Amino acid sequence: MKRYSFALLTLAAGMILAAPSAHAQAPAGASAVPPAPRPGPPPVKSTIDFATAQKVAVAARTAAAAADAKVAIAIVDSNGDLVYFERMDGCGAVAASQGKARAAMLFGLPTKQVADAMAAGKPLPVTVTKPPQGAQEFMVLQGGLPILKDGKVVAAIGVGGSSSPNDEKFAQAGIDALGK
Repeated sequence: MKRYSFALLTLAAGMILAAPSAHAQAPAGASAVPPAPRPGPPPVKSTIDFATAQKVAVAARTAAAAADAKVAIAIVDSNGDLVYFERMDGCGAVAASQGKARAAMLFGLPTKQVADAMAAGKPLPVTVTKPPQGAQEFMVLQGGLPILKDGKVVAAIGVGGSSSPNDEKFAQAGIDALGK
């Protein structure tokens, strides 16, 4: 009895899985007209240029070097796409810096604030920016900060490789360079 039920379930599952492909084919003699592509949201333009991202990263690197720390620095635009990246010799925090930058961009908050809320089980009053198709991973550890322009999040910086408080301090030094 159990073998019979299993065989029926297997047959039914196979029919269900095969059904969509059978219906997708046009009947014999009919012309197959592909459906019109659905319009997606327009691509978001990059909100930070290379020169600005580089200026932020240089200031962060200078602060790290002054503290004798070896870090990786990532700057992402409003799409979460990498605009600028550098890694100091001896640092292996490539994924961490990029993940922190993407998390800061996604949540629009410093990653420490997100990590603290997560650890305490508290909700965050945020508007999450939908990641673009093929979304990159993100990391919720202190060291990622959003970059604001006219009160809006336009980019983010992530620093990894030192202690978390130092990573955030170096990221802030990078952002502070924009006011100079």
